[in-house]
Amino acid sequence: MKRFISGLLSLTLLAAVPASAITLKQAQTQGLVGEANSGYIAVVNASTPEVEKLVVEVNNKRKQEYASIAKRNNIDISQVAARAAEKLEARLSKGEYYQDNLGRWKQK
Repeated sequence: MKRFISGLLSLTLLAAVPASAITLKQAQTQGLVGEANSGYIAVVNASTPEVEKLVVEVNNKRKQEYASIAKRNNIDISQVAARAAEKLEARLSKGEYYQDNLGRWKQK
């Protein structure tokens, strides 16, 4: 019986993780994060631990990808990030946030 309850608790915790995790698209649509002019995402308004975690995860993945592209093309990672910022801003949906060249948040 103890094993069953323990297994059930584990299943409940596993099932709860995806429901509580927020996706990048959800955070962008809700205006919680936006595309910064650095090629990374950033918090636009009030933050929560969940949003902060998302920002760190997404930016770490982007940094790895930018570094890989920079290495393949023998260019600086900042060049890759700057180009990515332009492309990511262009892909945003209406109402989502991006940061202009002066660092101000604007809605597309």
